[in-house]
Amino acid sequence: MESPLKILPMPHITLKKCFKEVLDNLQGENLFLGREEALLLVRGEEGTYPIILLPRGENTFLRLDKGAHFLDLGEVHVILNRLAQKVGGEVIHSTLDPKARPKTPPPTYATPRRWLEGGGLRRLLKDHERVDVEIGFGNGEFLERLVGQGKAAVGIEISNWAIKRALNRLRGKGPHIILKAPGGWAVKWLFPPESIDALYILFPFPWPKRPSRRLIQAPFVQTLAEKLRRGGRVILATDHEEYAQQMRILFSASPCFQEGESPEEIDTKYLRKWISMGLAIHKMAFIKRETPSAMDPRFPYLQYPVKAKVNNPQEVMEAFQPWTLRPEGQSFFKVERIYLNLEKGTLLFRTTFQDPDLSLHHQFLMWKEWILDLTPTWGETVPPPLARAMESMGKWLAGL
Repeated sequence: MESPLKILPMPHITLKKCFKEVLDNLQGENLFLGREEALLLVRGEEGTYPIILLPRGENTFLRLDKGAHFLDLGEVHVILNRLAQKVGGEVIHSTLDPKARPKTPPPTYATPRRWLEGGGLRRLLKDHERVDVEIGFGNGEFLERLVGQGKAAVGIEISNWAIKRALNRLRGKGPHIILKAPGGWAVKWLFPPESIDALYILFPFPWPKRPSRRLIQAPFVQTLAEKLRRGGRVILATDHEEYAQQMRILFSASPCFQEGESPEEIDTKYLRKWISMGLAIHKMAFIKRETPSAMDPRFPYLQYPVKAKVNNPQEVMEAFQPWTLRPEGQSFFKVERIYLNLEKGTLLFRTTFQDPDLSLHHQFLMWKEWILDLTPTWGETVPPPLARAMESMGKWLAGL
């Protein structure tokens, strides 16, 4: 089951030490100053952790930036504990576990960046003609079943807990890749057209109060029509009646899909749980019959350096105001905050980008030596709509 994103509360700590003293103790680190706060980029095993530092009267508050919730929260505890020891000061409030350890071993699964660098799907297709995909695999039980049937499988998940469970289940078994990324984004940008044989979405979180955050929306159905092979299947299951109706309406409205027989192969922990509670289970399968006339063959960029001449970074810092751009279709790009590293004359921008597949992403873009580029925290890449937005941002910077 694809769990909701638990963005708050983030691990945090409050130190009985004034903000300026904490910053003085961190000089020489990758420290950026904002107008009312500071941001420290800390390299960890999982990725680059953006740590926010805020003044709280005579105290200092430290937490992970809430946009970096894909990172391993176990390692966040380790990093914040180390920072507290480095800067000193009495701990007056903490949600940290001093015994916390990272929950996932980073080298054993793929982020979007590792996926592209390591060949991703091409690696599986080299020896296997059929590739099945499961989005939101939960404890990995059904994914293990696919692999046990001799199928090459890709499991897509964002939960570190779920990834760890799946890695333990699949260790030493058949061909598979565990990919840590948002499901809709990953299918749209990391798979070539007509490359998936079957895609499973079993008991996705229904977001009853915020249905706009559901995975299955009209743009995602169009993406599936592009990525599935002719005759490929989308297999869905949910216990939420209204979400089931939405699924059926959206796929029935697409000329590329036709509803098939109810799938019988589904057997998961959540299926058994909901049945034991007497809930109705809605299972359905849709078969791809037609290929869209126009498909998007684009892939993300690992890097997308944009030239932007900035004569005085301090003046850019002082003149900055948040602004929003709509680079493509339903996507939008918002530049929210700016930070400056005085020692290196480097600017860092916190941005929010909404992809056409309706998923939100927070990125940090760094300007250094006339070049603006992405600073990946958990393994992000630059999809083409974001690249267009970065080009516009480069022109905006040069015009300040």
